[in-house]
Amino acid sequence: MFEEVNIEAWPRKLTYEFFKDFEDPFFNITANLDVDRLYKFSKQNDLSFSLAILFYSLQTVNGIREFRFRLKDGIVVEFDAIHATQTIINDDETFSFCYFESKPSVFEFDKAGRAAQKKYRVLKTFDVESGRLDLIYSSVIPWISFTSFKHASRLDRFQTIPRVVFGKMFDESGARKMPVSVEVHHAMMDGIHVGKFFNRLQEAIDLL
Repeated sequence: MFEEVNIEAWPRKLTYEFFKDFEDPFFNITANLDVDRLYKFSKQNDLSFSLAILFYSLQTVNGIREFRFRLKDGIVVEFDAIHATQTIINDDETFSFCYFESKPSVFEFDKAGRAAQKKYRVLKTFDVESGRLDLIYSSVIPWISFTSFKHASRLDRFQTIPRVVFGKMFDESGARKMPVSVEVHHAMMDGIHVGKFFNRLQEAIDLL
């Protein structure tokens, strides 16, 4: 479900109007998260770490209003809930997409996520919930602790779905850390909102 955003009452009206017609209105921020607690929590509870980090990322996204904004037929709308599609690695070293529906707990998400991965590895398709806007696009690059990231893109300025990429964990002073890349449409949000994403996701992990 979604509802139209009242642009006239939106404090970001001028910012939105400034960026919405850029040929390339996207910006990307990459930062390292301390995932030590989440890694240990996942191991202790027999959870998939990759599904756990996706779950807490989705929780964080759903808690920040601007991450739920999308441009639909030229109108800014706000969705009440956001879900995810994510890349999955196939046995032949190709990848395809998988759909993950938001769940109220990490345990439910893990169970549903494992079933989804099994299902979509058989389907082996890129056409996954392709008509929907209430998503984030997520990828996993578990071989590289990258410091920046650039997506392949058609440079469609009307495509306002955020993209999140998780990299390879690395050790820093005895703690596990992981690079995370977030790419968003500047007409929908600013650096402060991406900063909230990183800070709130880290806070959620630190509470485990």
